[in-house]
Amino acid sequence: MLATGNPVLAADDPARGIVAGAAARLEAYYVYPSRARQAAELLRSNASGGAYDGLRENALAKRVTDDLAPVLHDKHVRLSYSVDVNPPAKASGSGPSAEETAAFARFMRQAGYGLGRVAHLPGNVGYIDLRGFWQAPQESATVIDGLANAVAYSDAIVLDLRRNHGGDPLAIARLLSHFLAPKTHLNDFVGRGDDDAKIQDSTFTEDVPGPRITAPLYVLTSGETFSGGEECAYDVQALKRGTLIGATTGGGANPGDTRRIDDHFSIFVPDARARNPITKTNWEGVGVKPDIETPRERALIAAYGTALDGKLRDTTLSTPARARLTELRAKLDTMTDAEILAL
Repeated sequence: MLATGNPVLAADDPARGIVAGAAARLEAYYVYPSRARQAAELLRSNASGGAYDGLRENALAKRVTDDLAPVLHDKHVRLSYSVDVNPPAKASGSGPSAEETAAFARFMRQAGYGLGRVAHLPGNVGYIDLRGFWQAPQESATVIDGLANAVAYSDAIVLDLRRNHGGDPLAIARLLSHFLAPKTHLNDFVGRGDDDAKIQDSTFTEDVPGPRITAPLYVLTSGETFSGGEECAYDVQALKRGTLIGATTGGGANPGDTRRIDDHFSIFVPDARARNPITKTNWEGVGVKPDIETPRERALIAAYGTALDGKLRDTTLSTPARARLTELRAKLDTMTDAEILAL
């Protein structure tokens, strides 16, 4: 019996139903079926032994997520609790319901489609802080095109993905379309299966409004950079379009969907895996390693300093401009990100 509330048999503890739902969804959808079976068996064994009895809300979500980690080794998999009632799933169980689509659209607007900041730094260096790749018909494309075109005529560009937690591959493709030729093959997504499975989908760049950006590109990464943020950095690195500066990223390359369990619990289940057309692999479990490794808090300094060094090599730079940029370069190593972005 539980120590509080109305007496109930341990076998009827609500946590057991949530865990059973999580196990069922892993078995039905997880990208590697054999690992899914192992994970489901673990959850059911733990539940039958009373490991989750009495756990509620975020405590239950954290415990289940932690228990799955050493079996799946997949940072995308997580049980989540929501105070608000989860939108009803589509009756067929495939694809988002109208309610889910509307709820996500509201979230994306409030999050500004991932946009943190766009800035113009001395030396004609563009800066984009992008914290997510949220995709919606036309709206996200308008935002992404706008921020890319705002820095299109810069002599160098810094793309800050240090706080980017991912999103939709189509939004990544939209952004990179401003930096690469149309029809550039970015990524493949391989379907469910323990061995080689078929490619389900692929992403390519496309024609987008505005000039194609050819200026040097510096991409900032950190251990917080995850999922789609990692894909963007990985694509840039694999295609040799830019220089990655910062720390190794989080290591999550398996895309998927949030699967509703009940009104308040859901589980994110990866149902595919990324496979880069150049490297034939991805960053799952290992992260994306930067070209220039530096602590997170030094990444912008390193990138901006490199951009300024390039500007100072310009023989057409006027004497006053050269003097200003030389002075800035001399003190850059002592500046914080906030001080740099306030210039």
